[in-house]
Order: sequence, then structure tokens, then C-alpha cells
Amino acid sequence: MTAVIAIICLFGIAADILFIKSEYNEDMKKAVWLKGIASAFFVILGAYCLVTNPSSDGKLIVIGLALGMIGDVLLNLRYLVSKSLSNKVFALGILAFLSGHILYIVALFGRGANPLTVLILAAVISVLGIPPLMKRITAPSKGLKIFGYVYLVIVIAMFSAAASLLIRNGASPFNIVFAIGALLFMVSDFIMIYYSFGKKIPPLRAINLSTYYIGQLLIACCVLFA
Repeated sequence: MTAVIAIICLFGIAADILFIKSEYNEDMKKAVWLKGIASAFFVILGAYCLVTNPSSDGKLIVIGLALGMIGDVLLNLRYLVSKSLSNKVFALGILAFLSGHILYIVALFGRGANPLTVLILAAVISVLGIPPLMKRITAPSKGLKIFGYVYLVIVIAMFSAAASLLIRNGASPFNIVFAIGALLFMVSDFIMIYYSFGKKIPPLRAINLSTYYIGQLLIACCVLFA
């Protein structure tokens, strides 16, 4: 079982590295395919873990992973469509991720995340993190900027739920791994928004994609412990 998980992760990481390389080479058609393939591996990993250890929480997480894969493809597909459609495709991709985050949050509350702790953590991180980011970016429209606020709050809430579960129920494999995965996901999304609408510092894109992918792999592995 451990060997199968390791193989899936290695193939996924290899595909993600090829995707990052193709994006830096500005071969966006190839990048769309490679990103979809890389994302498919964390869905496959989650599905394998779910078959090994069936659970209702695990099902929610796997569906969330699948929505993440859809979001991945859409976020890169925006580079291949007209400018008039680009923002709409980007918004659809973010919406797919948003739906996945909500499913993750539902699974975490189902495992005992404390609503008050989540609310306090999410409020503190949102106040400290979102306004400084928004001052440094230029969103294409007011609507998209508001959508960005909502998205980041949900991402922060997802991490806060994972942190709450770790604080309340202790350092079980599920709680530790999910909290690390959620933290990487949150950091990745902050970088992604800054890179997309702020300064396009090349190394940031690689950091964004790497932290995101490792975060999703870790979340997928949690299904084994659900």
C-alpha cells in the first residue's frame, strides 16, 4: 500500500515539474495538458486511499480534490482563450476551488473542528493577511476583487478548520497532515493572487505551483486516515 502511494506521488510530482517547465517556456497548450495530468494524480491518490479506507469524510475530500483538478485546468485554460473570456474562465476556476474548499471544511467540521476557534482564527488571519495583499494588486474589475476577498476568506477558513481540529483533537496523522496541506494551500493561493494581479516575479510562480501541489497530495493522503 505504501509503495503504491509513493509511486502515485512520484508520478504526480514528475508531471507537475514538467508542467512548471512548460509554463516557464510559455508552451501554454502543453501546460494545460500537463497540469490536468498532474492534478489527476492527486485525485487518483485520494480515490486509492478512499478504496483502502472508505469513509464519508473521505468521499467529501475526494470530491474536493476532483474540483481542484477542474480548477487547475480552467486556471491555465484562461491563457488560451480571448482576453474577453480570460477573466470569466479564471473566475470559473476559482469557483471550482471554492467549492472544493467548502467540501474540505464540511469534512473537517464533521471530524470535530470547533466553530468558535475557526471563526477567531479565520478573522485574525483574514484581517492580518488580506488587506496588505489587496493593496499590492490591481484586479481587472471590482467584481473580481470582491470575489478574491471571498475566496481568500474561505481558503483561510479551511486552514483554520484544520488548525482547530489539530488543537482540539490532538496530533493524529489525519490532523497533522491535513493542517500542513491546508497551510501550504493557503500560502499558495496568496502567492497565486499576487502573481496573477501584482508583480510577476518568476520564482513566485514555481513556489506557488509547488506548495499548491504538495498541499493537495497531503490532503489526498489524509483520506487514508479519515
